[in-house]
Amino acid sequence: MTTNSAIAACGRAEATRFRPAEANVPFSLRKRIVRRRGKRSAGCHIRDGPCVDDLHNTQRNIPTTIRLIMKSNFVKPSKSFIRMAGLLAVLSTVCRPDAAAKEVAKTDSADYVADEIVVSSTRTDEKLKNIPRKVEVITSKDIEALDPDNATELLQKTAGVDVIEYPGVLSGVSMRGFVPNYGSYLNPQYVTYLLDGRPLGTYNLASVDMNMIERVEVIKGPSSALYGSKGMGGTINFITKKSRGPIKGTASLGYGSFETFEGNAAVGGSISDRFDFDIGFRYFNQGEDYKVGKNTLISNPDPQILERDIDTMHNSTYSTNSGMMRVGYRLNDNFRVDLRGAFFNAPSVHTPGSIWGYYGEGMKDVYRKTADLSLTGTAGRHSIKFMPYWSKDESNNLKQTEATQNKPSKIYPYYLGDFEEYGFQLQDVIALGNHRITGGLDYDNQTYKTRRYSAPDVAQRPYSADSRTSDFGLFTQAALSFLDNRLIVTPGVRFDATTFGLLDTPLVPNVNTEKEHDGFFSPSLAFQYSFVPELKVHSSIGRAFVAPSGLQKAGEYVDSFGRTVRGNPDLEPETSRTWDVGLTWSDTKKGVRADVTYYDTDFKDFITQVQRTDGSTTYMTYVNAGSAKIRGLEFELSYDFGALADYRYSLRCFVNYTHQFENDVTMGGVTSPMKYVRDGLGSFGIEYDDFRLLSARLSGRYLGTSYEDNYYRSYGRLPNVLVIKNEPALVFDATVGIKINAQNRVDLMVKNLLDENYAEKTGYNMPGRWYGMKYIVTF
Repeated sequence: MTTNSAIAACGRAEATRFRPAEANVPFSLRKRIVRRRGKRSAGCHIRDGPCVDDLHNTQRNIPTTIRLIMKSNFVKPSKSFIRMAGLLAVLSTVCRPDAAAKEVAKTDSADYVADEIVVSSTRTDEKLKNIPRKVEVITSKDIEALDPDNATELLQKTAGVDVIEYPGVLSGVSMRGFVPNYGSYLNPQYVTYLLDGRPLGTYNLASVDMNMIERVEVIKGPSSALYGSKGMGGTINFITKKSRGPIKGTASLGYGSFETFEGNAAVGGSISDRFDFDIGFRYFNQGEDYKVGKNTLISNPDPQILERDIDTMHNSTYSTNSGMMRVGYRLNDNFRVDLRGAFFNAPSVHTPGSIWGYYGEGMKDVYRKTADLSLTGTAGRHSIKFMPYWSKDESNNLKQTEATQNKPSKIYPYYLGDFEEYGFQLQDVIALGNHRITGGLDYDNQTYKTRRYSAPDVAQRPYSADSRTSDFGLFTQAALSFLDNRLIVTPGVRFDATTFGLLDTPLVPNVNTEKEHDGFFSPSLAFQYSFVPELKVHSSIGRAFVAPSGLQKAGEYVDSFGRTVRGNPDLEPETSRTWDVGLTWSDTKKGVRADVTYYDTDFKDFITQVQRTDGSTTYMTYVNAGSAKIRGLEFELSYDFGALADYRYSLRCFVNYTHQFENDVTMGGVTSPMKYVRDGLGSFGIEYDDFRLLSARLSGRYLGTSYEDNYYRSYGRLPNVLVIKNEPALVFDATVGIKINAQNRVDLMVKNLLDENYAEKTGYNMPGRWYGMKYIVTF
């Protein structure tokens, strides 16, 4: 959720003995030091990084926070874990011998001045308060407090998103009433996923961990005018760490229920006045099948649907390892270049299948890797960015042969999916007084290939042909400021020229690789007007689209069932028109933030598969059919009682809620509720931080009613109904953090505190109560 309390300064602003070493830090931040117990606390300020002591003409490094975490069914830590935790404590003291005896309060200005956070998802660096859209920023403080296993867990607890999640590293999200994509490249994706402003390279958010993520920006509403296809519901931009100044690092060990073990390490900073870097690694292992919850707090679901008698999701163990590295070089005073690479590996992930057994237990590999190079800089009024990128996402389903007297058993992939994406972004931001105009060119190329095997090294025909989609996008957007910044208007437009085609595919005969072309025009307009500094009205309207795949638009092939599948060259993209209007009250000094936003979407041209006949040939093809109407209200409110004490502490209460007034689909003249979308989503809680010793957070998540198609109603253990109704659920989490000293922190955590039995996808119940702890050391 957006952290929106005011500056939690370490004390009242006084003299300027300590000032940030970086010259570009605003003067308001340079003034802040600490008064604790009547004494000035040397080295306490409200931002990470080095400080200069003007009195002694020395530079001191202000340490960052450290922490440790917990998760129901707590498992006693092993001796090796305890030894490693002790080693970390000793290491921290050795690396920072003076710090063990000092308590240093720490606050982060980005966490407490929400309006001053700089957001880059609009393709320019803008302060949050100057963006006339519904924007939420999930800060590093939120990430630390929630300790999410992956991006999906973070977003579902903070951003009011709909989720489809399967056990075994597979999930996706959506927002504002659009259906989530759970990682399938054959289904439409209605939210744009970005990594530092460029395509993330995967639809599977379970393969994105938070170890090297600084913050997450969530912009709700259409974004096709900025990023092209997919941005109907909004944009989610993961911003990575970019450390400069003295080298700093963190290391952590965590242990919890279901024999969960986690190890993290990250370090970054400047090697010289020109070189800087970041590097981080994470290892996670769940060594025991998880237990599901035992309670349903606010509903009484059908026992056939939730299967409340089950205790354990068998075959649900898995492990992952991931890492990211960035190297930056300052070419001169105006330009710099950054090279980054990252990977995610989840070998031999065990998948439990549904609780009803129609999908059995299995095993798979999930691999993801990505790299990019960015050149950024300024020349006069111009701010230039050029970023080529590449990503590859692989998912392999595995089988094991039976052992014989002469041959041992062997694990082999029987189905392989390979998604590869590459391209570049080139843009220029021109400053004209208080106005800025952004323009640029994007190129993106996506290829999806699949392979099948009936036995080790025995290939068989894939279900479908391989396909490729490439896109050139030209865009421009202006940020116009009038009336002393009280009125901000941001008109924008983008044109996408897309090429669709099939590829020659092994074992698939007679693939027609003729290409098809299409273009789409995406305008947008947003504005905000500030009546007084604290109160503004904001509104936006935009057109968005989701392009068809190469399989749907172009060519012809014979699938694995012997059917002819023919692309439709006249197929249109799925399109939407959304407008919203909202009112925001944000008073930093008084610790209050409130926003209410109404949105209205017309969604049409759904793509669906149909059977057609051409003379004597019967074939499958794709057509536009169906439409939807989506209307809803987003509500946000928070208050920090620390404002009453000049932010000597923070005690913040918060609530976010999204309610769907209407979300109905019309297909063939029949209207029904949109499937896989909750009618209400909410998050709420209270968090405390004294900036010295103790921090705590209690939060809850409300999941409203949703509906799913029942494709297995003839299956004995399922209700014989066409549509399954999922009842509401309520899930709580709690964290308590204790700072031992400036370098060491212990956090205790409980996820699913009240042991709720719930599912993000019917038939795949989520883990019950989980206890965990983590020990974090900063050096």
